[in-house]
Amino acid sequence: MNQPSNQEILNKLYEVLFIVPTKYVNAISSLHQRFESKNINWIVNGDLAEALKTVKVEPDCIEIVCTKHDAEKIFQVVKDLNPSPINYQNRQLSRNAVVDGKEFPIYVRSYYFDFNLESVLVKVQGDMQFKVGDWEWGDIYIFPPDCVHIVGKKTSVTPLTIKAELYQYFGWTDRFEKVKVVIQKPLLLKQRRPF
Repeated sequence: MNQPSNQEILNKLYEVLFIVPTKYVNAISSLHQRFESKNINWIVNGDLAEALKTVKVEPDCIEIVCTKHDAEKIFQVVKDLNPSPINYQNRQLSRNAVVDGKEFPIYVRSYYFDFNLESVLVKVQGDMQFKVGDWEWGDIYIFPPDCVHIVGKKTSVTPLTIKAELYQYFGWTDRFEKVKVVIQKPLLLKQRRPF
């Protein structure tokens, strides 16, 4: 397998730098400092995870998914930031699912709390699950993460393939197409390389 050229690496770096505002990079760096040596497994999710993988979306917060146990550990580590109380709660998403041309509400439940870090809202969700309409709750949203390097730290993020599956399930074709473009980029690069 061919290694990417320095120019390809630089192009990828510039893409990420222009997509992800500096305040999120700084906040993630601060999270790494706080969580170091605490044995906390956490994954960046949501729009920021996609932006870190070069999907053209604008994040408005840092979303973290983890287990209930890790959510409780994070809560203890950020107590000085006055987090909201950690509660097991159900919320309805602002956007509905579209299945066979019909719309259904989407619900999420998790051990949830949030806090502000360096003027960035951080949302933590332990043992997160989704439900569409009156269907059964799905499995806990945990998976082997992808990793990106942010300021020298390996950061776990939701794989784009997981996001693509979720968007297909919800019938969010616009979001699915944005993710699909990035998933297919490496295939296009490989196809252009001379043998």
